[in-house]
Amino acid sequence: MQNPINRAGESGSVPFRHNRFFVVGGDWYFNTREGAPMGPFDDRREAEQGLYDFLEFMTLAEPKILSRLYASLTLSRE
Repeated sequence: MQNPINRAGESGSVPFRHNRFFVVGGDWYFNTREGAPMGPFDDRREAEQGLYDFLEFMTLAEPKILSRLYASLTLSRE
């Protein structure tokens, strides 16, 4: 598993965000900061890795791509 990434404007050690993970019907998911569920994953370890991969993507993606992602995450919650 990769090291956690600070949010924009954060410094110091990164707290593990426990409340992001949940199970539905035996499948694991995590919530994005925007509240969108991501998954399913086979187990918590895979969900944690999925979160770290998602955060890495968010850190490296170009602004245009992030804008489209935010728009789709917002639509998925409506």
